Amino acid sequence: MKFDKTSVNRGDAYLLLTVIIWGNTFPTAKYVLGVMPPTVFASTRYLLAAFTLMAVLAWREGLKLPQRRDLLPLAGFGFLGITMMQLLWTNALTLSTASKGAILIATSPIWAMILGSLRGQRLSRLAWGGVLLSFAGVFLVINNSLTAITVGGGHIIGDLLFLAVAFCWALFSVLSPPYLTRLGPLYVSGWSMLFGALLLAPAMLWGWNGMHWAAMEAGHWAGFLYTAILAGALGYLFWYEGINRLGIARSVIYSYLIPVFAMISAVAFLGEDVSVVQLIGAAIVILGLVITRQATTKPPTA
Repeated sequence: MKFDKTSVNRGDAYLLLTVIIWGNTFPTAKYVLGVMPPTVFASTRYLLAAFTLMAVLAWREGLKLPQRRDLLPLAGFGFLGITMMQLLWTNALTLSTASKGAILIATSPIWAMILGSLRGQRLSRLAWGGVLLSFAGVFLVINNSLTAITVGGGHIIGDLLFLAVAFCWALFSVLSPPYLTRLGPLYVSGWSMLFGALLLAPAMLWGWNGMHWAAMEAGHWAGFLYTAILAGALGYLFWYEGINRLGIARSVIYSYLIPVFAMISAVAFLGEDVSVVQLIGAAIVILGLVITRQATTKPPTA
């Protein structure tokens, strides 16, 4: 294959833009959730995102209905990757900080490795060492202390919900590749997002009566559109465009930047405090991810 420097540069640009968008989604969503109930935010946001992505799908590939054999898998991906993840994510953001959430969700590749091992994928000792190292970092982020055990109060419920989000995304990542290969990432993303958004839509009834629309100022509406259009729909397009140009192995390193941008944004715009212990924990999480990723590109040793 001929090396296309322009395509590579565009791939880097797409991926860098995506991680900046997704990193800033955490504090932006937390800001909007200050006036919008989680169920209303999640359901309306992804209805708008799904229709946007479906419009792009129709424009780029034409609007072809899923075959009968693909309906249940696509609906399942939507339920897992949109319905469950967004209910967990938005509620977690109301209970914990945006910066911690970004770090904890960054563990999704680790969960994917564990799920893969349960399905027969052998991991080397080095890879398992990376897994354990990442979870040690997770403990530091949640515990926020090097000298005492503080887990059990404060944000612990929100932190656990963030880890559940990471697990859901990992499960989606493990189960979806055959469909992404056969149907294409844009097709799978569009239809699964639409199914997931429709399944999520009834949840808005739980918080609709408690929604004070007068409290939604221009900044809240801008934040809502940012999370729906840029992060919810176009972010997926940019991500897959980058992967198409660079390949998954060279693209995955960019995902490690999401918690970095999220922490910077949360401190700058929300005034969140990020302790030295949490920074150390975040660095350990990312180091564990890098080690595990590198180890899984080589044949496992006995």
